[in-house]
Amino acid sequence: MSAMLSIIIPCKNEERYIGKLLDSLVDQKLPQNVEIIVADAESTDNTVNIIKSYFDRLPNLKIIKGGLPSVGRNLGAIEADGDVLLFIDSDVYFKNHTLIYDSFKLFLKKDADILGCLLNIENNFKIKMVYGLCNFIFYLSKLDKPFVVGSYMMIRKNLFFENGGFDEGLLHCEDYFLSRKISRSKYIIINDYTYTDDRRFKKLGTLNMIKYFTKNILNKNNKEYFKKDVGYWS
Repeated sequence: MSAMLSIIIPCKNEERYIGKLLDSLVDQKLPQNVEIIVADAESTDNTVNIIKSYFDRLPNLKIIKGGLPSVGRNLGAIEADGDVLLFIDSDVYFKNHTLIYDSFKLFLKKDADILGCLLNIENNFKIKMVYGLCNFIFYLSKLDKPFVVGSYMMIRKNLFFENGGFDEGLLHCEDYFLSRKISRSKYIIINDYTYTDDRRFKKLGTLNMIKYFTKNILNKNNKEYFKKDVGYWS
């Protein structure tokens, strides 16, 4: 695999979660010459110190100035040296220690332009069912336009910039609007899982999260809707 991979992680005040993600990356079998860029949005907690404590275990790890997730991701992409970008949320983790390596290998083998991963959660059956529906929608999107979420999105850097990166005018679902610009013939899903925390379900409630997903689906062609603050990131 001669291509280079850049992993980009936006974050702000993630002291409760960033360590678990970085532990996952330490345990990962990573491609050669991979770089890891954390775009921190001026965290006021212990996030930055936690990241710095991993410099010796992840020698290609660096911190840059970030912003809201779309801003942080875009700034990370500008900084990246890799031919392929992998965007990961700061509160995810992996149970398969070869997920990133396998994803990158599959991405190059299939000559893909964008790759997504399935969602999962531990110890919460209700959310697992919601994620099961989301995963079904991801597969259905192969018949129309790609739907890849920012918790784990691999994309060619040249296409990322050709399509304008993440739309910073959108306050949520900017990942969906970017991924749908890519040809479905160049879209693949790795049959593996990215694990997430349930904090947004706890904050908004499971029923409200289901309503949130439903409204997003109903407004999938109404970009103006996604410029409204629905409290997802706050």
